[in-house]
Amino acid sequence: MAVRKVSEKTIRRLSHYAMCLRRARNDGVKVITSSFLSGRCGISAAAVRKDLAAFGDFGKQGSGYRVDGLLRNVELILGTCDPPPVIVVGVGNIGRALLESGLDGTGGYRYTAAFDADPDLSGEMIAGVRVLPLDEIGSSAGNITDTIAIVAVSAGHGQDAVDRLLKAGCRCILSFNLEPLEVPEGVSLRYVEVSTELDILTHSMKCGD
Repeated sequence: MAVRKVSEKTIRRLSHYAMCLRRARNDGVKVITSSFLSGRCGISAAAVRKDLAAFGDFGKQGSGYRVDGLLRNVELILGTCDPPPVIVVGVGNIGRALLESGLDGTGGYRYTAAFDADPDLSGEMIAGVRVLPLDEIGSSAGNITDTIAIVAVSAGHGQDAVDRLLKAGCRCILSFNLEPLEVPEGVSLRYVEVSTELDILTHSMKCGD
């Protein structure tokens, strides 16, 4: 199955399905229904069935879906069967917490390198990942063209970190720094916006969902 472009909303839902399916697999569940996914993911059963039907016939009416097969197909749709490595730039409170929490249960993503401008942190091991000098981005991380970089540096230093990543060839960046960052066309930049998620939860709370 070839990876094809789908909407961001669909990707969000499919990612939720994949997470719920991995948990079900870890719990020893072999077969699930759309109602099971609906309850676990907070998405209506009708929406689950519509999403899955849009990509193929993954189950039989009344019989549910085999967890392993459905997870494999969802990962194929997302393109995450062979996920790229992830590096962290900035190992302050956020960066350190990310490394220490790890990426278990996310479908194979792994942290492969960490960088920080503080020379006192150079060489420190955090959850099995060695912290390297910021100047070594590109030389120590190898070819980072197919790497996702997480930026979690101090306020005011985000653009410098991004510029270093761009120079090294990185084309996918996830920023915890909410300051406006500039990247050229062809580079994917996303922000972790806690305020947006809080707005969504507040709306859900006020609407009684």
